[in-house]
Amino acid sequence: MAEPIAFPEPPRMPAGTSIVAFGDVHGRLDLLEPILRRIETRAAQTPDRRHVVVSLGDIVDRGPDSAGVVERLLRGVAGCELVVLKGNHEQVMLDFWAGTPESWSWLTWGGLETLASYGIAVDAAPRGEAGVAALRRAFREHLPQVHLDFFRRLPLSVSFGDYFFVHAGARPGVPLAGQSEHDLLWIREELHLSGYRFEKKIVHGHTPVREPEFRRNRINLDTGAFATGRLTAALFEDDRVSLL
Repeated sequence: MAEPIAFPEPPRMPAGTSIVAFGDVHGRLDLLEPILRRIETRAAQTPDRRHVVVSLGDIVDRGPDSAGVVERLLRGVAGCELVVLKGNHEQVMLDFWAGTPESWSWLTWGGLETLASYGIAVDAAPRGEAGVAALRRAFREHLPQVHLDFFRRLPLSVSFGDYFFVHAGARPGVPLAGQSEHDLLWIREELHLSGYRFEKKIVHGHTPVREPEFRRNRINLDTGAFATGRLTAALFEDDRVSLL
């Protein structure tokens, strides 16, 4: 497999730019808020720099306060630009809202917890098509329009310097500009088992790991916050990367 002209070693951020990226939040506002406060404090201390915050997607489901996470991100991060990427959980949630066939499976992936965070009474499991339809109607009634618009606008990826930020990753052998939406949201083993170097170094979440992974071609920041209580954020400046 031929490799493209890959990113330099070490990869760099644009001069004067600080990027903080964090992994899958999954409804854990209690873990997100302290990180955002630290970022805001740091931005206030270095106003001469451009500060950007990147969420790698999957802000909803599983944890107890998806609605609160969305509200917090809608308020922005003081002194910073904020980019929230779409994750597969946001996509399946939108599919459920729209009534896409088979989207009821979202309810088994943490969707019930998200519905509860919007004030919807849920059973342990909905009963049949009627139960699913009732939950969908309730979700459409309770989800604020500003939240729905927010979810619909989420980009799939963003690039800064020699880094490509995305939820799940990218398919080896395919230029980053030619990646499919499905791979950007869902890919796992095909990327994780490959040492393929893209045009930029991949920074992703999606697959929980015990410790952040720093590989030659990618960085994985998903440390399973909803279950472990550990939300990982990394700071990218110049040619350095450090955990926040």
